[in-house]
Amino acid sequence: MILYFTGTGNSRWVAQQLAEATHDTIFNIADYLKKDCIPGELLHAGVVGIVFPVHAWYAPRVVVHFLSKLRLPDCKYRYAVCTCGDDMGKGMNRLSKHFPLDAAWSVAMPNTYIPMFNLDDDDFCHRKIADARRAITSIADDVFRQKKVWKVHEGGAPRLKTYVLNPLFVRFIISPKGFHVDEGCISCGKCSKACPMENIQMVDGLPVWGKHCIHCMACLHICPKSVIQYKKTSQKKGRYHLADYL
Repeated sequence: MILYFTGTGNSRWVAQQLAEATHDTIFNIADYLKKDCIPGELLHAGVVGIVFPVHAWYAPRVVVHFLSKLRLPDCKYRYAVCTCGDDMGKGMNRLSKHFPLDAAWSVAMPNTYIPMFNLDDDDFCHRKIADARRAITSIADDVFRQKKVWKVHEGGAPRLKTYVLNPLFVRFIISPKGFHVDEGCISCGKCSKACPMENIQMVDGLPVWGKHCIHCMACLHICPKSVIQYKKTSQKKGRYHLADYL
């Protein structure tokens, strides 16, 4: 079985493509976080895959917490695939301390974290998706063979990014305080439905963020009017929709 966590949809798409290629079944980790339980099917799974997005060169803390609770007595092969705009740092190595892995890969997908970075241009997004399709085909073949592979793009200064910058990011950056709504909100509620943490409630027709934000940016990108903003950093930047590149 394949467990995935997603914000803007990149990791869900990778999990879907991988499941199709391996004839496997996917499960959304967010569904089990909401129920505060572990999928019963995991107890008898021989092969378990995890697909998740990179948040500041590491897995989202909710994913780490979920995986650290898993007990897989019948699992003979476990692997992870992370989606990232560029590199993973030492995040996969760090994750394997909580959830031992037989194999790991990183798959570059269009960048979505616009508070710090610009969106990739359309041509680059199309190239990344095309490269991702090829990478998934190769990953599926390795999974079929249960190969012990470690193909993770760490990038420059990987230890600094994962072990120094990531904790600072979690402590000082991850917060719902910077999110707000400009004029033009149509009260569609798509932001609330898209949040994997169920952290957004509609109050008097407007979104209100709770304290469980993980900075996945799902709410910001899904807004049909592009009126959800994060501080002033997103106001002059575009929005990402995976469907535009498939």
